[in-house]
Amino acid sequence: MILKMFKLHSVFMIFRLSLIYATMVFGSTFGCFGPPRPELLPEVQEEEGPSLEQLVSDLKSQNPRMRSQAILELASRNERKFIPIAREWMRSSEAITRGPAILALGIWKDRSSLPEILNFLDPKSGIDLGTVLESISRMEDPQAGNRVASLLNHEDASIRLLAVDTLVRINARQSGNFILTRAKLNKDSDKAKTFAMALGKLNILEAEDYLIDLASHSEPGPTLAASYLALGKVRSKKSIPLLVKALQADFDKGRENSSIALVEIKDPKILPLVLPILENQDKEIRYRAADVLIGVPDPSFSTRILEVLVKGKPLTKAPASHVLGRIKFSKAREEIEKTLLDPTIPDREIIAQSLGYLGDKKSIPVLVKTLKEDLTEAKYGAVWALGAIGSEEALPYVEEASRSNDQKLAKIASESLGMIASPKSLSLLDKKTEDFPDLAPITLSAITSIRGEESRKILEKYAESENINLHQVAVSQLGAKKDPASVPILIRLLQENSPFRNRKLIISALKSITGLKFNSRNEWVNWYILDFSKNHP
Repeated sequence: MILKMFKLHSVFMIFRLSLIYATMVFGSTFGCFGPPRPELLPEVQEEEGPSLEQLVSDLKSQNPRMRSQAILELASRNERKFIPIAREWMRSSEAITRGPAILALGIWKDRSSLPEILNFLDPKSGIDLGTVLESISRMEDPQAGNRVASLLNHEDASIRLLAVDTLVRINARQSGNFILTRAKLNKDSDKAKTFAMALGKLNILEAEDYLIDLASHSEPGPTLAASYLALGKVRSKKSIPLLVKALQADFDKGRENSSIALVEIKDPKILPLVLPILENQDKEIRYRAADVLIGVPDPSFSTRILEVLVKGKPLTKAPASHVLGRIKFSKAREEIEKTLLDPTIPDREIIAQSLGYLGDKKSIPVLVKTLKEDLTEAKYGAVWALGAIGSEEALPYVEEASRSNDQKLAKIASESLGMIASPKSLSLLDKKTEDFPDLAPITLSAITSIRGEESRKILEKYAESENINLHQVAVSQLGAKKDPASVPILIRLLQENSPFRNRKLIISALKSITGLKFNSRNEWVNWYILDFSKNHP
């Protein structure tokens, strides 16, 4: 069923892309009067979509698939005078064109056809329900909510999920009580999951008690996980104790979803309930709790978290440091530094990272000491933090780490050089790229973050490489750098007939730099000849 809808949508998207391409070609030549200059390349026409005359002719074809494609393309062009034909097809006995006609009417947002389209939600209609729901979604009319919501009881789980998606897309909040009533009558656990999803995503506040009851009586599984998320969506303060308990339970997905829900509720009363969980023996649970402490803002609670760092058990110190770093509680810096230097504390890599989040240059000596002396994973957090602080004071130490035989340390250090973004690192990053082409995504990204002509020229050098990996990464980074000075070399690369050149990637980079939307090589070359060269001698 979904596959049928996908094929139908694929047809629509192919024509849609053709339309966009044709529009771009027309837009690029409009305003150029007289015959084209001799040096210009011919425009590429092979991707242009069918003309209106051709589509009208296709509507009369003996081939029903061709007729279907034509009506969808006409809808995508908003040729509304063909709406009556689509209505006629919708009412006809020819099943193969009814589906496309229904979808086309949705694309046109022909709301006068909506009552008839809703009738096709009847399983006996013979029309793919996915197609009908997509048409209803395109209408964006919440009046269809109750009829769509009736599918939340459908036996096919994929149809139930499509119904939820449709309800959200048409913003069917006015159907909240209708959905809630049917949810309470439902006895099927799998369907209860779908009801919970719909109620949560539509933010039906009246569903709070139902969702709490559902979460309280569901076994660990998809329905329980969905109920937790829904409680977060409706901002259920009454469910906070239940969600905090779920944060510590054995159900992995439940822990994940309950942490997300607690962050969405954003009630400061959550914080004192979650803080003790930093002592949980399960590392994953400790950091779920940390995520909640980070996500629920309350500056007045920061000192309580600092107390845990100072007085708490060893296993609490890393998650507490992580929270204090992420919320940028600067008063915690000295205590975090002291904790980092204690080799008996677990998760020192995370403690080091927290100093990077704080971003204070005063932490550089402690981080350098950890980087030089530590034989555990703390050095990885230290070199990342030195980059995150972003001071050139750390440059010699980060550069040394980038030359390490420890490949993980060298990679993180290269990323940190990009965060420091000092021109002094360019020669090192250039050499690392040359010696280790596989590191190009990291090293060339770091080079991109460094301002100036020299960094651009290094990227351009690798864009010309016959190493396909270096070429592709460098071209992408030139697009990210957005320097118009790179346009000439990208145009030259675009003109090369070489297996080492990625034309789509080059065009993407040109679009990023210029803001223009040409799609073919010849369009770009002609633009370069006519406009760019004239304005950038």
